[in-house]
Amino acid sequence: MLTTLIVAAGLAISGCAVQRGAAGAKFVPKTPGVLIVATAFLPAPGFWSEADARNGFEAGLALALAHKLGLQRVKVVQLPFASVVTGRLGEADIGLSQVTPTSEREKTADFSTAYLTAPPGVLARNGVQAIDLQGLRKLRWVIARVSTLTPIVLSTVRPNRSLIEVEDRSEAIKVLRSGRADALLLDLPVALGLARTEPNHFQVLGQLSGGESLAAVLPKGSPNLDIVDSSIRALTANGTISRLAARWLGSQSNVPLILTTK
Repeated sequence: MLTTLIVAAGLAISGCAVQRGAAGAKFVPKTPGVLIVATAFLPAPGFWSEADARNGFEAGLALALAHKLGLQRVKVVQLPFASVVTGRLGEADIGLSQVTPTSEREKTADFSTAYLTAPPGVLARNGVQAIDLQGLRKLRWVIARVSTLTPIVLSTVRPNRSLIEVEDRSEAIKVLRSGRADALLLDLPVALGLARTEPNHFQVLGQLSGGESLAAVLPKGSPNLDIVDSSIRALTANGTISRLAARWLGSQSNVPLILTTK
């Protein structure tokens, strides 16, 4: 069921000059002067705060994008993850919801250049221990049907115990928090955010090799794709995205690598 929740409006942004691309294109918002951003998970520790939509990596990215695009306000709406990843954004201009582009998703949505690269991270309940692949296989895993990380659990980790399967990440986190499962595979920045926010419940055991790109979602055929791309590249080049990641997500380099090859 499609549910929309306005969680923030009127976040002032100063110094706004209309951003134009190399071909002179400019961003055309659905609502004049407003960047409307869709996200699925509220709160999303490290990415979005339900109490203050200015707090978090993607929240900060939304504000920086609005400034770069010459818009005066940001409004955040909540949509189901399945809607965001397929480009069904409703009133929103873009989606920022820790989304990984895939060939299947690209059939119905357009994706920007990546704003973050994230290896898989093992989020576990406090007290759970595993330092290698054999240890991971002994754990009770919860997986989400819509997650692009689920195939890694199935084909690489290959748990010995039966899996708990749920629809999306929000449900999976609830299962892990309740103690019904030991571990959940998430993009490492997401896992770090949860462990930092709920240290009494969660820990990050390690990261696996590889990585996914997180990108903004736009409706298929959106005329705004090129200007969003160029804006994200500019925010990467000037250090804005690195500063946001350091502030809200912390360092990934200190998380041990769990080898998955024999």
